[in-house]
Amino acid sequence: MDKSYESEILHFRQKRINYLKSRQGYLNLVGLYWFYDGQYQLGSGQDNDMVLPAGFPNQFGIFSKSGNELKFQFHAPVLLDSATRVTDFSFSSDQLDHTFSWKSFQWFVIKRGGSLAIRLKDFENPDINPSFEIPYYTIDPKWKIKGKFEAYSEERIRTISNIFGNPIEQPAIGMVSFKVGGELYELEAHMEEQKRTIIFMDGTTGKETYSGGRQLYFDAPVRDGNVIIDFNKAFNFPCAYNAYTTCPVPPPINHLDLRITAGATAYKKR
Repeated sequence: MDKSYESEILHFRQKRINYLKSRQGYLNLVGLYWFYDGQYQLGSGQDNDMVLPAGFPNQFGIFSKSGNELKFQFHAPVLLDSATRVTDFSFSSDQLDHTFSWKSFQWFVIKRGGSLAIRLKDFENPDINPSFEIPYYTIDPKWKIKGKFEAYSEERIRTISNIFGNPIEQPAIGMVSFKVGGELYELEAHMEEQKRTIIFMDGTTGKETYSGGRQLYFDAPVRDGNVIIDFNKAFNFPCAYNAYTTCPVPPPINHLDLRITAGATAYKKR
């Protein structure tokens, strides 16, 4: 095997670990609380509507939703947007860019389809394993495959679901085709922010690899629509490592019978 290619894949794997362990990653998630119109008691006591981790007081505050208005009322000051100490704050469900911090915890509201939830992080999460590793298949250059990308004439919005059954809209951009063992396969690609990406299930899903499927990125096509699909860089959704995530479910069009024995394999928490 080309040593430079091996180094490239090992570097990719380490970057994935670094990201998952970072403040922006997913290993620090410690809570996910779905909510609807109404009032919710917050705190670590088991009689609360939203039971927070043990690091919080028994009663920490009240959260309410009335139409588009969201409101927090806290029994102790918290830091709003890393800048201002507040004990209460109201905002709209159309403006979800606010964060709230207290000690090592940070929380914010997310929207998935038509549903809303509070996502809670602990940057000192004791469950994070300092030696966290992701298992992979052995690097195999045969899974770095030349393919063709055929863009849709117009961008299409596809609706899939996440693991909670909430609908997710994604901008589908076209089809990627490639051959393995003389057989032609196709996968639909979509945009994830500025990245071209594919989410898929294959013949290893739920056996050797994560039951929810995997994902990979690919570069913009070059002349004649040629692309490189490198399954050695296929990675697990965050749901493989943390239960407080809201990962997408690959659409049926991206379920392959082919066993793709490259990339990340199933993770077992130690």
